[in-house]
Amino acid sequence: MTYNKNCPKLPWMVDFYTTEKGKVYNSQLEAAFANTTLDYLKSLSIKSRPATFRETQIVANITPETSCPVMEDMMKLNVRVFKIASLAEDQNVVDIMAKIRSVTASFSKASGKIYPLAIALEIKGPEIRTGQVKSPGKKISLEKGQITHLTTDPIYEEHVTEDMIFIDYEKLPSIVQPGDKVVLNNGSITLSAIECAESIIKCIVDQAGELLSRSCVVVPNVPLEAPTVADSDKELIQHGIEEKIDFLFLSGITSKQGVMDVKELLGEEGRSIMLISKIENPVAIENFDRILEASDAICLDCDRLMIEIPKEKVFLIQKSIIAKCNLAGKPVICSLRLSDVSTISKAEICDIANAVIDGADALMIPPECCTKEAIKSVSTICREAEPAVYEKRVFDELTNEISSPVEAIYALAISAVESTIKTGAAAIICLTSSGRTAKLLSRFRPRCPIITVTRYARIARQLAIYKGIDVLVYLRKLEGENYAKDIEQRLHLGATYGKYAGYIRVGDAVVTVSGSRPGSGLTNNIQIMYASDFDTLPRQKKI
Repeated sequence: MTYNKNCPKLPWMVDFYTTEKGKVYNSQLEAAFANTTLDYLKSLSIKSRPATFRETQIVANITPETSCPVMEDMMKLNVRVFKIASLAEDQNVVDIMAKIRSVTASFSKASGKIYPLAIALEIKGPEIRTGQVKSPGKKISLEKGQITHLTTDPIYEEHVTEDMIFIDYEKLPSIVQPGDKVVLNNGSITLSAIECAESIIKCIVDQAGELLSRSCVVVPNVPLEAPTVADSDKELIQHGIEEKIDFLFLSGITSKQGVMDVKELLGEEGRSIMLISKIENPVAIENFDRILEASDAICLDCDRLMIEIPKEKVFLIQKSIIAKCNLAGKPVICSLRLSDVSTISKAEICDIANAVIDGADALMIPPECCTKEAIKSVSTICREAEPAVYEKRVFDELTNEISSPVEAIYALAISAVESTIKTGAAAIICLTSSGRTAKLLSRFRPRCPIITVTRYARIARQLAIYKGIDVLVYLRKLEGENYAKDIEQRLHLGATYGKYAGYIRVGDAVVTVSGSRPGSGLTNNIQIMYASDFDTLPRQKKI
């Protein structure tokens, strides 16, 4: 299939795919309809303008120091998930959630529509940490070649020095052997064990760096004998249930059983919370298929993986895990590391673009990089990378994996996405109650935004990690038996919002997906309509 330049248009339609000179197709449309991968690659053009809409979602890490204006700036850039960093104490977590909800309420009031901002927590899982640094600066420097000691003796817990570093894992001396590596402070310091005796391990510093209080400790390729959920995690999970959070990130997961243990702790009260398993160690990679089966989504932490896996192997893991998640129809989030938020390096640009092209649904920004400038830069890279994805091949491969016969809603979603490809539609407008229809549309990767209209705020928030979905919360109740009119009003609302947001212009083809009757699981209708100059919203843009 190739792009037909001579496709007949209705009299009022304008070809918005071309630049002012009419020579270059925007959103890399010429490449998108290539017949082979090489034709697709050779057709990519730097003159092609990216789409207005950023399909890749962004998850921002929030700390107690994150100010309200910074949160508002991120919302203006369509960041729809705030993850409270795991370093926060229990009371801080409650305070941060209250601040986030306050900012969201004021932002929603100012914008004239409910902003469906999701809140996520992270449980730490089994972890080892150092003690408190004794020096006044609360950090010590270890030089390469220096001899130091690791100890599990609690007498040193509050007195960590260059010569004696307390580790809060009693079994450490029994599992570490001479020659083993011990990594401190997220990979900034590497030690080699020389001698192990009782509660002390003598080490030499292989990689110099600075050690802070309560730094994390990793013993590569050595499994820990620790429970999946610590006591502090149980308290955090209870806070999450009480505060009705939307996502729970699970660190330290190594097996399906770990995910099931957390589900059991959540119980009936917390069953609506989506579980996102973090993949950050070799054991989790070995058991990935079963972890994916039990999880609602996956978060891939490549920087953490590089501590225990050769650096040159990590990109293979990223490609493999993203592909498995895409085939399973589950969202996958890739974590980012930016060394300088003011200037993103070429290597970091390539990392971001490759994650998008590989098929990531969302990118997670670390706390120190959650600034207006950094997120703007990441958004720009995403918008350039998204049209460069060979969506035609991706769509074919994803649909080929679905064996017939299929549930009707799968056939409907596939047909809707294929209709957008055939018509060059500007958007899909999806009406949903449970969110399942929108998730399936996202699974088959259309080249246009999925404007989703739902009456349920929680469903709107939990769609925030699915690629290509932009959500509206519809507040008006269904009046009487006139369901057809209700559908028409919601579809017009979606089209009007698309025009306000810049996704849709008058005359554009738009694919709509809805149900003929109220209720969940009754989606059965696809239509192709053309955007008119009629708006269902008053000029103050209230939704």
